[in-house]
Amino acid sequence: MQPQVKTCPFSKPNGGVLGPGPIHLRRPVLNTEILKPVLRQAGLTAMPADPHVTLASMPDARDHQARALRLSPHRLAVSPSRPRLVRLSDGKALALEFEAPDLTARWRELRASDPDWGPDAFTPRIVLGPAPETLPPICFFAGPVLFGPETVAPPGQA
Repeated sequence: MQPQVKTCPFSKPNGGVLGPGPIHLRRPVLNTEILKPVLRQAGLTAMPADPHVTLASMPDARDHQARALRLSPHRLAVSPSRPRLVRLSDGKALALEFEAPDLTARWRELRASDPDWGPDAFTPRIVLGPAPETLPPICFFAGPVLFGPETVAPPGQA
C-alpha cells in the first residue's frame, strides 16, 4: 500500500510556500502507560504532556518550499533495544533513548529525499521531563512502544 501524500498543514494558501520557522516530522506515543516504569526509575511522577519521537526536522528559520510529505498513516509497534536514560544537550531535560531499526530507516529515507531534513545523525528518543540530579545507571525497559501515524508538528514544537 502506497503512503498518502499530504502537504504540510502550516503551508500558506498562496502557492503552498511555508512561512519561516522550523517544521518537525514526528510520531506520537499511543501507549503512554508503557513509559510509567521508566519514569519511576528516573524519579519522575508526571507523564510528559506529549510523548513522541521526532523523526526529522528543518530547524532553520527560512521560507521552505512546499514539500509533499509522504506521511505514513499507519501505526508502528517498536520493540526498542539498548534503552538508556540520557540528559539532553541543555542538561535540563531527560530522555529515553533506544535503538529502533524501523525509525532509523525512515530517518534515512527522509534524509535521502531531501538533505535539508536534519539531524545529521539520528537516535530515537522520547523526552520524559526534567532531568534528575543523578541518572540511574541501567534503564529497564522492554516496550513495545506503539507509535501513531506520522504528523507534522506545529512550528515551535519539537
